[in-house]
Amino acid sequence: MKHSHAVIGADGIFSAVRRYVLQETADSDGPSPAGFWDCRNVVPFGKAKETLGAEYFEQDRQYGWAGHRAFVMHDVLANRTKVQCVISAVEKDPPKDRKRPLTRGLLEETLHDWLDGPIGKGMIDLILDQAEPQAYSQWEHKSTRTFSNGRVCIVGDAAHASTPWQGAGTGQAFEDAMILGTLLREAKVSCELDRAFQAYDAVRRDICQRVIDSSRGTGMIFCGQDPDAGLDPGKIRGLLAPRWGFIAGIDLAAYKEGALKEMKAL
Repeated sequence: MKHSHAVIGADGIFSAVRRYVLQETADSDGPSPAGFWDCRNVVPFGKAKETLGAEYFEQDRQYGWAGHRAFVMHDVLANRTKVQCVISAVEKDPPKDRKRPLTRGLLEETLHDWLDGPIGKGMIDLILDQAEPQAYSQWEHKSTRTFSNGRVCIVGDAAHASTPWQGAGTGQAFEDAMILGTLLREAKVSCELDRAFQAYDAVRRDICQRVIDSSRGTGMIFCGQDPDAGLDPGKIRGLLAPRWGFIAGIDLAAYKEGALKEMKAL
């Protein structure tokens, strides 16, 4: 048997360490479907360019199309040798095992409003060009009572699993590590680990939950489900433009200083 002064759980969305940290609320605060599914494939650059049209490969950037209850995206990878293709859609009946076989019928039903142009049909062909295509439910943590319990804490997807709509999940895990590293440097003896983990919970949990909620809302906008914007391009741009400010605009030096003040106040 091994003994440790502390445990940091980074064991993913279905974390065993999370269950220990949350105790009596482990089930009610467990991961659950976020309301979307997605499917992906990585295909040769030349094939994607021929299928979707050369005009969408003049710049190395992400191209996305918002539609009724669905969103389509592609981006160039690996020095213009590969292209990632993604189809996401609103999900009303999530499967219990989080995945379902991906068929042409399902994709044509999902993108039925898109089939008169090259993007809808082309993306379906590219997505299905793999051995066993699957669609996967997006899951998230809709609530988390605490990130710490004594000398045990959780980070990354174990603490705050989110949908991918704002591309912020990995960045949030980096911020977890940054704050924990800052606090643990101040824990000179083992009895101070409790305070370090409490301060980590105090400064990280609310912002992480905000990212989870904002990401879900961003997905609804991308899928044309905002009740006001619908599929109006101008309104969608207006809604999306400010949604990354609180994520990208954080002052990391001030954030670390605030965490240290929180720890000293405990």
